[in-house]
Amino acid sequence: MECIGDIKMVSFQHAFPMFGVYAGSIVAWGSDETGIVSNIPTGNDFTAVAGGNYHALALKHDGSIVSWGSDENGVVSNTPTGNNFAAISGGYYHSLALKIDGLIVSWGYEMYGVISDTPTGNDFAAIASGYWHSLALKTDGSIVSWGYDNYNQVSDTPTGNDFIAITAGYYHSLALKKDGSIVAWGRDGYNEVSNTPTGNDFIAIASGYMHSLALKTDGSIVSWGWDVYGQVSDTPSGNDFTNIAGGYMNSLALKTDGSIVSWGWDYFNQVTDTPTGNNFTNIAGGHWYSLALRI
Repeated sequence: MECIGDIKMVSFQHAFPMFGVYAGSIVAWGSDETGIVSNIPTGNDFTAVAGGNYHALALKHDGSIVSWGSDENGVVSNTPTGNNFAAISGGYYHSLALKIDGLIVSWGYEMYGVISDTPTGNDFAAIASGYWHSLALKTDGSIVSWGYDNYNQVSDTPTGNDFIAITAGYYHSLALKKDGSIVAWGRDGYNEVSNTPTGNDFIAIASGYMHSLALKTDGSIVSWGWDVYGQVSDTPSGNDFTNIAGGYMNSLALKTDGSIVSWGWDYFNQVTDTPTGNNFTNIAGGHWYSLALRI
């Protein structure tokens, strides 16, 4: 449910994470109800991780995908094969992958057209999956959304060709524009849309269940939306963050020294079991768990 990028080439970095980055091993913590923590794939050749509901995904340096956790509706066993994938995203009971040629593949539970309405074509640069909806960023900077539209998370998708990053939450979505501003749409029950911060100094965005967060050019983090477990009010201060990710009711951030900070709901030790060390390169939030890559 997250989209991560750098300052100049946000969408390109998200779409092609295996190029120009270090490969590492996977670390998982939090709820192990479906084996997300205990059954993590071994090896040190992973370049990206993504969290879904009760399943998780990882992208390998050779462009192949590994999934694990609950296999309800084939969200694990139907993981596509091949070595031509460039990005991954986990939703509720579905997942997405972006191929190197810009084509999108979806699999898992078919509800509200989240699989069957996946757009065709090979001009996509980034992907994001929410609860029952998904979205994709095209190479021309425009956004396409599909799936559940009860809160207009599809029909209110913003128009234009000036977007560089996307992320999807439970029933809302966000997009980052070239000018550094953020656009949000969909459900606004906890001000996850109406409290979207203004300004033109944002470089990355991420979404959780009903909260979101953004990274500013100065390395600081802003959060908004549902705050029942401090996922907004406990957002860490400082200007030394390089990466952000949203989980179910928690969030995490990567610092410039390679360490991870977590905050929010801690029922399954998603916060207290955050791994220590300064050798992490990639982070992702799942339903009751979190993931990271360690080099």
